[in-house]
Amino acid sequence: MMRIGLTGGIASGKSSVAAWFRKKGISVFDADDAVHQIMAESVMISAIEKEFGSEYLINGEINRPLLALHVFQDQNMKTRLEKLLHPPVLEEMEKQCREAEKCGEKLIILDIPLLFEAGWDKFMDEIWVVYVPFSVQLERLILRNGLSGEEAERRIRSQMNLDEKAGKADRVIDNGGSREETEQQLESIWKDLIL
Repeated sequence: MMRIGLTGGIASGKSSVAAWFRKKGISVFDADDAVHQIMAESVMISAIEKEFGSEYLINGEINRPLLALHVFQDQNMKTRLEKLLHPPVLEEMEKQCREAEKCGEKLIILDIPLLFEAGWDKFMDEIWVVYVPFSVQLERLILRNGLSGEEAERRIRSQMNLDEKAGKADRVIDNGGSREETEQQLESIWKDLIL
């Protein structure tokens, strides 16, 4: 079974690309969804409280906005959080790959924002990067998350530069134009993929 690593930058439109392939019946593993589920588990809540303190909990759950605010301001804190989250996310990814293979699927798309940063590109057969210019990325993130320009820029810069990611990709999907332009590229990829 072919593993396709789909990555990009925050607010590059990677989730929309993944959703397009999901509608075509392709299995998609969503690392962000896995993180959300793992962060709701009591084991992870306890681990985060122990690592960072009870101020990051609210009503027994992780205060995600507060944690995100501090993580994107502090590289050391970000590294410590990733150390907690990456092993169970990788475990879930492998589980979903095994299930897809058991069902006889020919490929799976692994939607992973930090694919290169986590070093998980080594688990992929092919890597696709969803690319947008920095200015578009910044504007989309401000609109989507209601962030200040400074906060949005900090979050973008906490990830590997999109130009660098695009340079390591097997395929680059340019999502800087209209939805129709992006979908034309996806249709072309889809024709290549039909097995």
